[in-house]
Amino acid sequence: MELEGIDLSNNVNEGVDAKDRISELPEFIIHHILSFLSTKAVVKTSLLSKRWNGFTSSYPVLDFNEDYFQEFPTHEYKPDQKFMPKYEEFQTREKVMHFLNNSLLRFCEQKICIDTLMLKVTLLNKKNTALVNKWVQMAVENRVKVLDVVVTKNKKTLYRLPEIVFSAKRLTVLKLVGCRLGHSNMKNTITLYSLKKLSLGNVYVEEQMLQNLVSCCPSIEHLTLKYCVGLKKFHAHAPLKYLTILSLPKLETIYYIEGASIRNLIYGYSIGEELGEIKVNACQNLRVLSLTGASITDQCLYDLGTKFPHLQTLNLSHCNMLETVHISSPSLNMLILWVCKKIREGEIDTPNLRNFKVYSYDKFPKLSLKSGGSCQTSAYCLTNSRLDYQYHLNTDWLLELREFLKNAIWAKTLSLDNKGQVACNLEEFPPTPPYDLEFLRLNLFPPSTGYSDIVNGLFLTFHPKTLLVYSTKNNVSCKNFLCECLMHKEDSGCCGSTHIKCWSRYLKNAIIENFGENKVEMPLNQDTPFDELDKVKDVRLKLLWQS
Repeated sequence: MELEGIDLSNNVNEGVDAKDRISELPEFIIHHILSFLSTKAVVKTSLLSKRWNGFTSSYPVLDFNEDYFQEFPTHEYKPDQKFMPKYEEFQTREKVMHFLNNSLLRFCEQKICIDTLMLKVTLLNKKNTALVNKWVQMAVENRVKVLDVVVTKNKKTLYRLPEIVFSAKRLTVLKLVGCRLGHSNMKNTITLYSLKKLSLGNVYVEEQMLQNLVSCCPSIEHLTLKYCVGLKKFHAHAPLKYLTILSLPKLETIYYIEGASIRNLIYGYSIGEELGEIKVNACQNLRVLSLTGASITDQCLYDLGTKFPHLQTLNLSHCNMLETVHISSPSLNMLILWVCKKIREGEIDTPNLRNFKVYSYDKFPKLSLKSGGSCQTSAYCLTNSRLDYQYHLNTDWLLELREFLKNAIWAKTLSLDNKGQVACNLEEFPPTPPYDLEFLRLNLFPPSTGYSDIVNGLFLTFHPKTLLVYSTKNNVSCKNFLCECLMHKEDSGCCGSTHIKCWSRYLKNAIIENFGENKVEMPLNQDTPFDELDKVKDVRLKLLWQS
């Protein structure tokens, strides 16, 4: 066995004491080390020795996930599907439940405080439900700090969480999925004084119950609501700092967000559906705002700079009421426009912007820079990978792309996905210099006409310094063709026109980066081992162009 070039076996033979010093550490330090490992790794450490088995047996983090005990023939899991055992010792779901029950009982009998209980189970009958109730109660009685419960039932019903959870004074994190919370008249019995993070996913909770939870938790800072039902309206206020709301479609829930304590607000929905209403007021200390599918108008977007004077990150996705945008913010340093398909033009007045990204299907918004700092990262992603939205990449589209990059804000990075057809007439390209691009990422599926037109068209449009070619089992031919094309650039076939200079005359050299097991640079030429290149999923190339 070798470690960083040192042969440990030689040291042992020379009489060096190879005693396991880690095992001599105090138990609480060992437990801290184990906290950085996955559940599988923790289980493996129990096999090292009796002492390590003792460490893991008293390790106060319990991860009870029934998925660890079964095989899944497909990725589509159904609650009522037959249990598929992975181990001979656990042939049925009942045996798994029995094992989990005994493990938790042992902790309670030894009076070991439970730091974390993560529980993911499927409930098929009342007996299973009673067991889970028992586990949750034992965890609370053993002063659990983190409780993460994910429950699936074989009927369209939710697991009713035991009310004892709401009196867990030591609890700091509560994550629930597939549950139904208690009655709204529980305000006087909620004593979650230490709770800092509350996450509810696919949970039924009524307005008053949620309001009581937030108001009775003086330490709460993080609240996440994912596809919850039962709410008509909700008022988020101090002491909340981080709020994430992913709404179910077509629910007419109204969310009122206000208070100087709010720092991060993420609000979204299932793409293509209607979104509930959100009203944000008096959040002058907001730092991060992410909206998906929100009915935000051009005027509302313009007012953000005044309304949120300390905003640093703005992410707008599928906000399809935006058309002519004006973004003015002295504090903004990250801006993302993600398929806001009606945006035609925009003015960006952000002197401290550092990162900028635009994701679009086929149209290029005209974006102008009024004032801006030294943007370190700018990316433009263009795709037609959606099966229901395929455009044809042609000469006009590439010329429009070149014009867009020339006028775009700090255009350094471009990602291009294409599943449509390609039809490029190289004679139509004007004799203008290609755009100098820092980075180009390509994910191209084979068009019926082949790759020749698109490769010639792209390299007549811009000269990327770095080229990353993605390949899958459906488009591995793109990687191979492109490498062959760059290696035999004199045969590119784009020199037939008299008014343009072929891209191959500008290209001096192509170098494969991170090649082979040693991740070295390898010139792309006749000596390149293409059999090794075939084993690589993605190819990253450094292209050297003449100025």
